[in-house]
Amino acid sequence: MLRFRLGSFPVSVYPSFLIAAALLGYVWMEGWQSLLIWIAVVFVSVLVHELGHAVVALAFGGRPEIRLEGFGGVTFPRLPQPPPAWKQVVLSVAGPIAGLGLGVAAWALGRVLPPDPGSPAATVLLLFRVTSVDWAILNLLPVLPLDGGHVMQAVIEGVRRKPSAAAASWASAAVAGCIAIVAWRLYGQPYVAIWFGLFAFQNVTRARLVAQESGSAPAPVAAQVRDAEREDVDRELARARQALLSSDVDTALASATLLEDGEGPYRQAAGLRIRAGVELARGDNQAAGLHAGRSYTLWQSPDAAVVAARANLRAGERDRAVNWLKRALEAGAPAGAVRDDPELGPLTR
Repeated sequence: MLRFRLGSFPVSVYPSFLIAAALLGYVWMEGWQSLLIWIAVVFVSVLVHELGHAVVALAFGGRPEIRLEGFGGVTFPRLPQPPPAWKQVVLSVAGPIAGLGLGVAAWALGRVLPPDPGSPAATVLLLFRVTSVDWAILNLLPVLPLDGGHVMQAVIEGVRRKPSAAAASWASAAVAGCIAIVAWRLYGQPYVAIWFGLFAFQNVTRARLVAQESGSAPAPVAAQVRDAEREDVDRELARARQALLSSDVDTALASATLLEDGEGPYRQAAGLRIRAGVELARGDNQAAGLHAGRSYTLWQSPDAAVVAARANLRAGERDRAVNWLKRALEAGAPAGAVRDDPELGPLTR
């Protein structure tokens, strides 16, 4: 993993980002030179896009962190409190606007200093225009997890005046499914169709998890835990904690996956707790709350309930946070430690 700072913004570049960029370039580009140019342009374009989010987050009082991974990037604004709907809209559109600015700059440079046709400079400017402008437009579509999807969710929550993750996910699934069908049937674009088909599936799963977490009853504590299970869980929890202290997310997620793939609800619940902790550290409070809720459903652990309470509080869902904190105390969380917690303590008063 590559780590560096760009001004006040810490940036992490995961190998999966470079691999994904290379795979996309291998499909569209010809020759190694063009492929390397493509990877460099994608890196700069995505980084500029995320810088747009980061600059606005900093202006709103956050401590943003940028990560480039998989088929794109993500900026964790780390705001001191959940933003109102209008701030979420501004945060979401800042990235596409920065990307459009980069594309316009590439177009203007090509007009002022036109490169030789077919030269590497001409290729670079063309790719900047394509990746920046096309990606900005695509990102504004009302489909989660794209920026347009976050705008849509902020608008829905602003109108309804309550958390609306499930409603936004169902709307995103419907839009993504329609785009996938149009891309496949009308435009013959199988890659776009597959991509938005995956978005549709992801949003249906997310909507169902939200509903399950909202209506699930606490799971009973199992009578016994075998020594082997406890040893596995203790080992992987310690490994994950050390990895998170070192900002080694991949190792922590590997521990989560190992436990989730194991036998028995005790192991699987612990894996979900690790995954919830990773998402909490990343700033994705909704995902953290969902994973912690699923963990608690599998195994009534006070740790899972505490993570769920913390995640919901940071997501602006105070009532749900209070309910989770009550479950944590009922499951055996130390009352004194909860009262002394600077974040959760006020919920007990």
